[in-house]
Amino acid sequence: MTQKVGLTLLSIWVGAAAFFSFVLAPAAFSVLPNQHLAGQVVSRTLGVVEIAGILVTAILLVLSFLSRGRRGKAFPFDLGALAVILLTMIGSRIVSGRMHVLRLQAGERLYSLPASDPLRSAFDQLHQFSVGLMSMAMIVALVLIIRMLLGKSGLPANT
Repeated sequence: MTQKVGLTLLSIWVGAAAFFSFVLAPAAFSVLPNQHLAGQVVSRTLGVVEIAGILVTAILLVLSFLSRGRRGKAFPFDLGALAVILLTMIGSRIVSGRMHVLRLQAGERLYSLPASDPLRSAFDQLHQFSVGLMSMAMIVALVLIIRMLLGKSGLPANT
């Protein structure tokens, strides 16, 4: 049962992260009347996806730890779950936080600033870093899903 729960939770999160990345964010920037509003929607939604990723992988770590018992040996699965947590926390707490500060400093003019503007350049670099962190977290999560499907997660098998 534990493996089935873990697989379900992680699959839902990867699906949500993929939907955010490939559907919601591009749609917001293409249909909302200005980029400032789109940025607010995307920022708010990304925060929810990031928190969900942290919670889901934390639950997986707890399940893995509890199922491991006294063996005490960390499985590669545990390290992968920890990597997803760290990547997502860095993106959520550090990178998104800095982007929010820059967004507040620039206000609605952020997206109209030239790429050479130091504020816009800093924002764009943080955005690229954020995309990279989320991409890495999603890839690691997909590897964890594959490990669960192959029965190599260390979690108790489905019953």
